[in-house]
Amino acid sequence: MLTRWDEWYSRENLSADERILATPASTSAELAAVEFRLRGKQRILDIACGVGRDTFCLEAAGLSVIGTDVSMNGLLAATQKRLKLDATVEFINADARYLPFYHYCFDGIYCFGLLHEFTHQEKDEDVRRVISEAGRLLRREGILILTVAAGEPEAGLPQVQLFSRQMFEQATAGWHALEIKHLDDVGCTNRTDYHIWYGVFEK
Repeated sequence: MLTRWDEWYSRENLSADERILATPASTSAELAAVEFRLRGKQRILDIACGVGRDTFCLEAAGLSVIGTDVSMNGLLAATQKRLKLDATVEFINADARYLPFYHYCFDGIYCFGLLHEFTHQEKDEDVRRVISEAGRLLRREGILILTVAAGEPEAGLPQVQLFSRQMFEQATAGWHALEIKHLDDVGCTNRTDYHIWYGVFEK
């Protein structure tokens, strides 16, 4: 997974494919920004932020945001964009399964399109670890906003595990679901037919 995304965010690929840096923030990020503000959640962690397209959207809404990603190439591109935008987002290189933060230090966590990236034999354990980390980092009554690629699991896609609603609910078992809905969103290649489950969960 890391190799694939480091290649995707490599300088050569970013130069060859203008869609990557030109893609607007997702609908999910816009919805999340409203949700966090309405619920008074100010300090936000964006897990698997990539080049920061949604991270900057969250900050522009007046939130204090830290973005993390395992891909250094993605974070380098995000840092360069931060300078152009004169933004203040902090970016940290980190594995979403083992995040380098103290317990209970965020009001909200946003995670767009990570869990479906786990396709190997230990995928269920990796999903569990990411969700467990979110629970560890959120303060009491913290909000997790999570998306995954939606579809029939047996249909499959190259390097992506599609989630049924049941799988999405199983992954977030133990959380209080405030909202779960199906959306067509903007993917990282600017496709507008990116089918996802969007969920808002309270710790």
